[in-house]
Amino acid sequence: MFTRRFLAPLVTLALLALLTTAALAQETKRVALVIAFPDHTYSEIVTVPADATTADVLEAAIIPVGMVELSWGTAICNIGGVGNPVDDCFADPLHFWAYYHLEDGEWVGSDVGIADFVPADRAVEGFAWSGFDENFNPTVQPPVMTFEQVEAAQFVPIFLPYVVVTSNQ
Repeated sequence: MFTRRFLAPLVTLALLALLTTAALAQETKRVALVIAFPDHTYSEIVTVPADATTADVLEAAIIPVGMVELSWGTAICNIGGVGNPVDDCFADPLHFWAYYHLEDGEWVGSDVGIADFVPADRAVEGFAWSGFDENFNPTVQPPVMTFEQVEAAQFVPIFLPYVVVTSNQ
């Protein structure tokens, strides 16, 4: 009798905890960033609320991002120290941060700004420090990486070299 009286509330609490965890999991999403710098590529997976825009993803990322709000939208001035200062976002008239979505294994230039696009769970958003052609299209794209590839790269062990010092004396 003692067991039945306490078993039912425990089972109820366990189910409530499980349902709460499932509900919270559905309220967030994971978005991959692939960022092409002039000399390397950076990738990261960012967990954000389900309704987050790409601007929100960038703000939540580990890599530092400088953005400025303008009358026409949000502009990316710099990512990881590459680009222009926030107080002079368009100082380099020949380069900008090109913005892409990975669709069916190919980069597609975004038709909307980072504050207006809401990526799906497991979406891959790409950025490249780029010049532009005569039609003002970006000339650089990030390397294609799927969500799974970015995710796998997050867990690559880093082996640092070490020096063994020996003495012959």
